[in-house]
Amino acid sequence: MRWLIALLPLSIAAACGARTGLAPTRGDASPDAAADAGAEDAVSDQDATADVSEDGLPDAPEDAFPDLWVDGLAPCDPEDLFVYLVTSEKDFYRYDPASAEVKLVGTLDCPIDGSPFSMGVSRLGVAYVVYRPNTLGATPPGVLFMVNVENAACQKTTFQPNQHDFKLFGMGFALDDDGKGETLYVAESGESGANSLGLASIDLSSYVLTPIGPFSQNPGNRVELTSSDDGKLWGYILDPAGNGGYVAHIDKHTAAVLALTPVAAGNDHAFAFAHWGGDFYVFTSPSGGPTKVTRYSPTDGSTKVVASIAKTVVGAGVSTCSVK
Repeated sequence: MRWLIALLPLSIAAACGARTGLAPTRGDASPDAAADAGAEDAVSDQDATADVSEDGLPDAPEDAFPDLWVDGLAPCDPEDLFVYLVTSEKDFYRYDPASAEVKLVGTLDCPIDGSPFSMGVSRLGVAYVVYRPNTLGATPPGVLFMVNVENAACQKTTFQPNQHDFKLFGMGFALDDDGKGETLYVAESGESGANSLGLASIDLSSYVLTPIGPFSQNPGNRVELTSSDDGKLWGYILDPAGNGGYVAHIDKHTAAVLALTPVAAGNDHAFAFAHWGGDFYVFTSPSGGPTKVTRYSPTDGSTKVVASIAKTVVGAGVSTCSVK
């Protein structure tokens, strides 16, 4: 598989969940000096202390996203292994579930009259963020941006919105079956309570969206995606009746829902979903309110609130690196 990625600055975070010992090849670009990023009120303590560091990350170089074609599966960065978060307020964070630390990377300055809706993160630390418009008619929903996870630099992609009526969608990468690449999957968010149109994939070399099919079970219209280390695709589907949501095992080839597990992790205006270290993390928030972080452990079926974030998280992204 060939895909278009961005060659990022030295030591790009790859959002994995365990240190693999692989040393990735990086470019020669040198980041500028670190800029302070104030985040005093970003996190409040729930079950664990979720500290926010004020030491900033490197500024974006003049050209943060030079184009590069890469064959095969990109290696993981063994040093920076996080869940990345984006908020409706355009803050970009990295969250370490092992320590409950949340660090502000920066504030997105994407050239659009809109706010983030969902996000996926590739193995080389490129976050793909889809936007919804703030002003009716100002811009179409579904504009897709690349974000450098090390400094929150933003660049618009050539993705054309509304392909196959997919206006807004949840996002997540999953390993290909042959282990030689990864694919960005998206789940359409139904409008005005309508059922989701189902699952599709986006080719990052052409930005063409290809429908896979409708979900075989559709208990809700809003779906966020993530994947586990073995390449399985998972979704979190909000229960419209207000009873939390469902963790869904989704066949990435057919969109068949292979299993549905009810999870009491909130049923709110904004939400995001990520798999890390064998557990699922659900980020839920009422409109304009703080975000509750709930860990769901499939091994024993337990749920536990492990952190709280003062901002409204709408997207979470973890790379397809090995998580142990």
